[in-house]
Amino acid sequence: MAKNSAQSVWDAEEDDEKSVSSKRSAGALWKSCYSPSPQTTVTTTTSTTSTTTTTTTTTTTTTSTTTTTTTTTTTTTTTTTTDTTTTATTAVVLPAQCSSYTTNTDSTRNIGYTSSSECDSSTFSSLGVWVRFLSPAGTSIPTVTPGISHCGTDAAGWYNGAYPSTAGSTTTGTVCYHWSISTCDWSNSIQITNCGAFYVFLLINPPVCNLRYCTE
Repeated sequence: MAKNSAQSVWDAEEDDEKSVSSKRSAGALWKSCYSPSPQTTVTTTTSTTSTTTTTTTTTTTTTSTTTTTTTTTTTTTTTTTTDTTTTATTAVVLPAQCSSYTTNTDSTRNIGYTSSSECDSSTFSSLGVWVRFLSPAGTSIPTVTPGISHCGTDAAGWYNGAYPSTAGSTTTGTVCYHWSISTCDWSNSIQITNCGAFYVFLLINPPVCNLRYCTE
């Protein structure tokens, strides 16, 4: 009876251990089935890369320059000719009237003078007097008529000819007196000598009054 009791106790403890083991296994299974699964957080980072493409267009212009060099060689031949000129200088011998004359500076004889009415009928002589005219009268007798009532007279005297061009030479010519519509209503002869730097005039008295030699 005692042995059976002990066996019963032992069997009972073994059953308890199995029961506990079974419960543990069932608990473990329950945990495995009903325990929440660990959550895994996944963070996704989206990275946006902006790519800017710059297109550079390079235009290359090629200029071709062609330089043409022309070389001209000029040969100049200079011929120097030396001419020896021998000039014989001959002294001009002036006539006596170029150093012996009467000077006249009467400004009323000038062609610009239009007042008064003078006459040369007794100023010179019938044979003639060598006269050199000086400023303010002038230095020569005009070769064109100044018109009536000029040179301090009614009929103005002007030289109707050409002056001698060579020093020491003498020319004989005519003085005309302008009156009314005639530029040479009266006239008389005179002589003119070229004295190089000036002229002298051989003047005689005019034919009538009121006639007068003009100067300029």
